[in-house]
Amino acid sequence: MLRRWTFAQQVGAGLSVCLLAGLILLAIMVSAAHTLVAGDALASHQDSNLRTLLAALLGLGCVAALGMVLRNALGPMHAERLQSEQRLHLFMDGVSDYALCFLESDGKVSCWSTGAERLTGWTSEDIVGQDVELLHVPDAVARCVPASYRERAARERRLQSEGWRMRKDGSRFWAETLLTALYDDAGHLQGFAEVTRDITERKRTERMQALLAEAGRVLQPQAGAEALGADLTRLCVPEVADACVLYLPDEDGHVRPGAVTCADAATQTRLWEPLLRRPARDEPGPARVVYTGRAERFAEVDPERLPASVNDSTYGELWRALGVRSALSVPLIVDNRVLGALCLLSTRPHRHYGAADQAFLEELSSRAALALDNARLLAATQGALELIGVAAHDLGNPLSSLQLRLRRLRLQCAPANAEDPRLREGLLLAEDETKRLGRLVHNLLDLSRLSGGRLELEARPMDLVELAREVVARHEDQATAAGCALTVHARGAASGRWDRQRLDRVLTNLVSNALKFGRGQPVEVRVEHDAHKARLIVRDHGAGIPVEDQQRLFARFERVTTDSHAPGFGLGLYIVRQLVEAHGGTIRVHSRQGEGAEFTVELPFSSEVPASVVAAIRA
Repeated sequence: MLRRWTFAQQVGAGLSVCLLAGLILLAIMVSAAHTLVAGDALASHQDSNLRTLLAALLGLGCVAALGMVLRNALGPMHAERLQSEQRLHLFMDGVSDYALCFLESDGKVSCWSTGAERLTGWTSEDIVGQDVELLHVPDAVARCVPASYRERAARERRLQSEGWRMRKDGSRFWAETLLTALYDDAGHLQGFAEVTRDITERKRTERMQALLAEAGRVLQPQAGAEALGADLTRLCVPEVADACVLYLPDEDGHVRPGAVTCADAATQTRLWEPLLRRPARDEPGPARVVYTGRAERFAEVDPERLPASVNDSTYGELWRALGVRSALSVPLIVDNRVLGALCLLSTRPHRHYGAADQAFLEELSSRAALALDNARLLAATQGALELIGVAAHDLGNPLSSLQLRLRRLRLQCAPANAEDPRLREGLLLAEDETKRLGRLVHNLLDLSRLSGGRLELEARPMDLVELAREVVARHEDQATAAGCALTVHARGAASGRWDRQRLDRVLTNLVSNALKFGRGQPVEVRVEHDAHKARLIVRDHGAGIPVEDQQRLFARFERVTTDSHAPGFGLGLYIVRQLVEAHGGTIRVHSRQGEGAEFTVELPFSSEVPASVVAAIRA
């Protein structure tokens, strides 16, 4: 296939031919003139030489004219070429935020911009003619990554990639590169154009944002303070540090390592000796950070020559054990209380902590501090709930005994046909108060068990209809006192495997609420069932519940009434929902103001419940 000449090449070839033809004609003209001057040839030869001389003069004139025409055509082309080169240099020198360069097909640098010099530190004299592999990190060169990039760009015409690049001083930066293959009109590869941008800060911001998002998922107070500390240090290694230590204050004011994570397991064993030494409060590093509540950052550290303030300290021993090149310590602060300090150590030459890293890690430490404080509060709350559970358990037996004694006293000393009803009414009131106190004690006991994750169902075969009749019979006196007609409606038995004691608590709370808020109106208890589920329905005809309040009915410590004659702590319906969901069932309410309320409990015939539901109940 013949190569197609460009117009400039054609003009250049034409000038060369004209020059050669002119030289030949000039030689002929000189030879003819010399013969004529000598005058020793025949007349016929002289005429021939004269004609040759004239023809040579004419040809030389034509060649000169053609040369002038070609020169006039080449002049603008040369000027255009100079202008194009000037524009290219202005473009390459004017773009300072990007590194622009041209590569030969074999990967050698042929052109280098001012932006590339600013970004990498290599001057045009240093890099032109060198392999582009000089700009890639050694491990990428060993894996032939630059060559594979050129092959893909030649095949796909362009290739966009990200990766580490090297500067002249040996430091690294994360680069976004666009490599474009350059082809001539005949389709032959002439080289590559490469555009490179430093996106280290953007990449760091993305990593930090991902780290903060991961922290929100990992740092959960339910895990406990010790597990939180370990998760926090593991979260930072190796993403933002090669080693991370969480320091916590002791009761005597000194700091101690609460959690340690190192990227290299062998290096971690060398850390314990300097970590176990207690630093003084005025020493630089985590001890002083805990004392002052201000972060400390050492952006660049020479392992051979530590800063004078750190050299003789316990912190300096830790640096020497690791070969630290950059260090950052940030406090964990909640409500102006310093809970500890997070110390991050980098041993890589290209990773240095800057102001942006400090800002992100201070945000991370504030979230970690809040999680640690919540874990402490949660532990204290669980301790209080355990105490409530123990107290409620111990109060249960005396209350039951008191209720039986009051009932016996009422039956023996104040029968229904007694002449003076005041004693009977007083004993009934006292008995009702002990029952209400008993329900509260049982609710507190269930609350303690639910919050501590210690609620275990004792599922046994039982009949819901029988349970409903038993609960209604137990509330007859309370229904009479409230002026309510309490009835049970059921068709056939509704048998299944449930925890009788817990369902008794569910139905007792629902019936007690219906009698309390439906005073003077009928209260109905219905038991229904189909092939898959059984339903307990408790309906009253009282004032009803506003729609906007129905969503928070089953929340802890929530009450939807301000009636001083209906006291309570907002635990009953919360306990009901938890016990129903522990059976794998559901509870819902349907109510309109002025039309009463209807609570429906649906229970599967088997009390087995998925683990996810159990976890949700405990949470």
